[in-house]
Amino acid sequence: MTTTYTRTAIALHWAVALLIFVAFPLGLYMQDLPLTPQKLKLYAFHKWIGVTVFMLAAARLAWRLAHPAPPLPPHLPAWERRAAAGVQAALYGLMLAVPLSGWLMSSAKGVPTVWLGLLRLPDLLPRDEALGEVLRWVHLGLNLTLATLVAVHVGAALKHRFVDRDDVLRRMLPGAGRGAMMRVVAGALLTAGAMLATGAAAAAQYDRLLADRSRVTFSYRAMGAPIEGRFVRFSAEFAFDEAQPQRSRATVDIDVASIDTGLAEANDTALTRPWFDAKNHPTARFVATAVRALGADRYEVAGDLTIKGRTQPVRAPVTLRRDGERAVFSGAFPIRRLQFGIGEGAWSDTSAVADEVEIRFYLVAAASGAAAAVSNRKGSSR
Repeated sequence: MTTTYTRTAIALHWAVALLIFVAFPLGLYMQDLPLTPQKLKLYAFHKWIGVTVFMLAAARLAWRLAHPAPPLPPHLPAWERRAAAGVQAALYGLMLAVPLSGWLMSSAKGVPTVWLGLLRLPDLLPRDEALGEVLRWVHLGLNLTLATLVAVHVGAALKHRFVDRDDVLRRMLPGAGRGAMMRVVAGALLTAGAMLATGAAAAAQYDRLLADRSRVTFSYRAMGAPIEGRFVRFSAEFAFDEAQPQRSRATVDIDVASIDTGLAEANDTALTRPWFDAKNHPTARFVATAVRALGADRYEVAGDLTIKGRTQPVRAPVTLRRDGERAVFSGAFPIRRLQFGIGEGAWSDTSAVADEVEIRFYLVAAASGAAAAVSNRKGSSR
């Protein structure tokens, strides 16, 4: 009769235990920190650990179903057997429910979950701030419940070792020796270290817009005179990976009502139906569909630009410049305003207002380790 757990079960047990012991205090520590790039990195690490716990716990459960646990010592009373089975079942459930609740919370809050900064997981819920706040408390409650049961589980194991002096704890130690135990823990530490090292490298991807330092401007000619303007409010959700630029993505939303040409009358006219029709089409959106490296710090971004409900493909050359931990993405591309229905009727006369408009962007980004949408609602510097 088998008296110990299999090596696979033991390795999964201690790996999950180690990650939980890291994730729980990290979660308590980071939630009250002020919003900084460091806090965003800690949140990313916490989420990566949670996703890893979910996968390892699922593997552990599948292995357990195929490889039953060794029997408990015959001297244990019935109530203790039932309690042990109940606690273990609850631990399995919570090891799956806690990461899942965090994933649901992130989805509801509109913050994508990107495992190790490489694999974006699907959003499980549409964005809903109120639901996200409810799920935050659910996530906290489940974490506290898990911590309590882990404490009970550890206490019971120590009781068996030092009070009952039976082999219940020894069954989870391969070779029943301290050296074997240290090898298992060392292996788990190496696994966690490799995960965090991979995550640290992935955190170098730029995915947090510094909107107050960024700008989106445009220029065109009216009666031969150059006119320049800008959009004050815009937001972006993106992730740019220098190592694999083809896997990068970006979505930029522009509030057309924030147009600033420097002339109040021109601003008001731009919002009317012949122009942007801001009442019915308040947002212009660019969605990147492909990123291609052209050379050192030079790229080409292809995507779809939608203005006034009309979509056209565009290509933009992009130059990358690093500024410490920040990156500046700059470039320009032309559009034909009439293709988007901008300036209809009498305003379609291109001898008065040129058809070609140049869009320029200067986007400053930081590396946070996880894609996040950061909106510029107060206005960006010109």
